[in-house]
Amino acid sequence: MIHYIGGLLFLAVLAVQDIKEKKVSIYKLLISAAMAVIYWIFKGEFSWQELLWNAIPGVMLLLLSIITKENIGYGDGLTVIVLGLWTGIWFTFYVLCAGLMLSGVYAAIYLVKKKGETIPLIPFLLIGMEVVLLYA
Repeated sequence: MIHYIGGLLFLAVLAVQDIKEKKVSIYKLLISAAMAVIYWIFKGEFSWQELLWNAIPGVMLLLLSIITKENIGYGDGLTVIVLGLWTGIWFTFYVLCAGLMLSGVYAAIYLVKKKGETIPLIPFLLIGMEVVLLYA
């Protein structure tokens, strides 16, 4: 359960920054990634293969960032990689799906009013994680 709390706190801190600045701090990403690794080491369940496997949803999002010429930001992909280190591949995948669906609904409404504005993804990942925790 602690790893879910770690993931929630990580997303909450970055969501605030993403809303205000439309970017995320690489230092916060690195610190959270290190904390996730340390957590799994102390829990006795550390495996490099598992950590790499858990990063797959974020790597897929990074590839989408490259393909879309950063319409989805690199910071979003890096955030999902770190979230995967905290919560595992499948939970992260569900959070990503929920967050993308929520942001899509928001974008459909928001972009009608303000075209050309960027929409931060991390707050929707945070909401998506809460939804997945409550209903999955």
